[in-house]
Amino acid sequence: MLVEAAEETFATRGYTQAGLAEVATLAGVSKTLLYHYFPDGRPELYREVMDRLVSQVLDSVREAARAPVPTDQRLGRLVRALLGWFGEHPDAYRLLVLEPWGSGDTGVVAQATAVRARLAGELNTLLAPAGAPLPVTMAAGAATLGAVLQVCELRMSGQVGDAEAVDVAERFVRGGLAALDLLDV
Repeated sequence: MLVEAAEETFATRGYTQAGLAEVATLAGVSKTLLYHYFPDGRPELYREVMDRLVSQVLDSVREAARAPVPTDQRLGRLVRALLGWFGEHPDAYRLLVLEPWGSGDTGVVAQATAVRARLAGELNTLLAPAGAPLPVTMAAGAATLGAVLQVCELRMSGQVGDAEAVDVAERFVRGGLAALDLLDV
């Protein structure tokens, strides 16, 4: 209940404007109780919100990436899963991808870096069987994630439509990974 109230408060007010008193009020608890569970206050609570959200997006991504279909089809499913999940959860995109960098808290920024690493790790797992050197696979996974996240942002801001976002992201990612010999297309 505390984490859900924190997520709602952070989504509404942003990291820097959200107060723990607001979270406590929304959760129906005292600020003292909130500090009992989260002694480091706002940064610790925000990181907990991030953990909850990244777990949800990873569930969606893993389901897509583990489908019993060829790698290029799993990659397309993974791209659609990321675009779809963040499209359905725009607050989560802001809380996981955009907001942490302006928090001014090194722990929150480190958590945001870990979120990206976990998402890129799912891509790396998909690409690893191609047998490329690990640095190539890691860089390709990170670049792929960056491209898909940027398309998510364009889509959510209304600059790119749903169909175009999926089409461009899939073709761009497939072409780039094929050029690196990480994907047969």
